[in-house]
Amino acid sequence: MTLDQIQGKVDVVTRNLEWLAGIPHSSYEEFVGDYRNVQTALHLLQTAIQALIDIASYLIARLGLRSPATSTEILDVLHEAGKIRAEERVRFRPMFAFRNRVVHLYDRIDDRTVYEILVGGLEDLRSLLGILLRLRESAG
Repeated sequence: MTLDQIQGKVDVVTRNLEWLAGIPHSSYEEFVGDYRNVQTALHLLQTAIQALIDIASYLIARLGLRSPATSTEILDVLHEAGKIRAEERVRFRPMFAFRNRVVHLYDRIDDRTVYEILVGGLEDLRSLLGILLRLRESAG
């Protein structure tokens, strides 16, 4: 992967966060009142999280760290290398697990979960992106 491709993934996360903020969500009823809100949020969350996984995987390789066997193990590798704190590893793990559920258990995702992430979980995406951007600078 090239640095331009990594920047493209950073742009996906940034753009998706902006678009997610524009989805009506002042109440759960408003959010689920139009199926397009739920489906749009679901797709934007999935692709933003996948972009973060891709960026982190690239940085792990660039830094010469051990290769993670799974996407959730990415957080373990970053923690072992001192790149994220233990509490960040715990905090970000549900984000990666959610992405896995969307991809593999898509028929078991409920609207309430998507809504709760939309109203309370976007800061985790922003935080992880910030950490990865700082790592990108140090990785050269």
